[in-house]
Amino acid sequence: MTDLLSRIPAEHLLRLTTLNLNHDPAEIERRTGMACDELSVLASEILCLQEVSFEHDGSAQLAAVTAETGLAVVAATAQARSKHGILTGNAVLSSLPVLEAGRIEFGTPQAPLQVAEYAVLQARTGQSLIIVSAHLCWGGDREGVRLAQMTAIDGRVRDLVERYRDRHPVAILAGDFNTEPDSDTHRFLTGRGAGTNGGYTYWTDTFTVAGDPDDAVTVAAGNHWAQVTARGVGIDFPEMLPDRRIDFVYTYGWAYGRTGSPVAVRRCFTDTTRYGFPASDHYGLTADLWTPPVPGANITIEAGHETAPTGQLAVITPDQDPVLV
Repeated sequence: MTDLLSRIPAEHLLRLTTLNLNHDPAEIERRTGMACDELSVLASEILCLQEVSFEHDGSAQLAAVTAETGLAVVAATAQARSKHGILTGNAVLSSLPVLEAGRIEFGTPQAPLQVAEYAVLQARTGQSLIIVSAHLCWGGDREGVRLAQMTAIDGRVRDLVERYRDRHPVAILAGDFNTEPDSDTHRFLTGRGAGTNGGYTYWTDTFTVAGDPDDAVTVAAGNHWAQVTARGVGIDFPEMLPDRRIDFVYTYGWAYGRTGSPVAVRRCFTDTTRYGFPASDHYGLTADLWTPPVPGANITIEAGHETAPTGQLAVITPDQDPVLV
């Protein structure tokens, strides 16, 4: 895909980055600064984050990211308390105009995370971009829960694609799925298995199309912070864990050669970058997608479409209803 990337004008590419920030408080300011430094180099138009750290009145971590990158918080929800007592959740940030933003309810009360964040953005090239940042349930025996969560995400995205069908929709799903490519969740996403509702769908895994197979791992046994996380859940010898690919960027539909087709995908925030030390227990992904201009598209925000205020953030704690702050 490298040669193909060189043939596409830069203004016809959309760049999105996803990263699980790791809510562990250990060296969180340093790690956030490292992530911000790399984000400023990547210059992505859209950022999907998981395990963002929140306070009851906002998120200092998101404030640091916005200050460094110039991106605005479009949607963010603190919805679970970590074992460290920290509120954590997902976020979508972007430099693009916002048509709509909100949350996708999973309907899986047995899981600590109950929602994914979504936003509908207006691309520079005329498309309506439906963006989802998701963190699925953790645990080797929770695949059924993850499949139910992904079924809920797919259903909501389908509704949004239909709603924006006259505005050239392109849907992108990114995040920490906590499951590997041969799982039931990914079989569902790639049309090889049914969702919990018995239905089928199709999404394109951007890394499979445009990534380097030698750089597929997003949680590595040799990552210092992955080892810290593993020890925190009772694994005494984390160096014996398998390397895994559990972070993904998908684009909706059979995207090959069409608008939204992945052109390049690479890992980021690794311990082999210029920092020599990872920012998180996960490596991130940055995807470049082909978004050619829509002929004659009206890229203004039409009256009647809900526009989410910049910095909209919801805090959900176990003992209270969501509060906008």
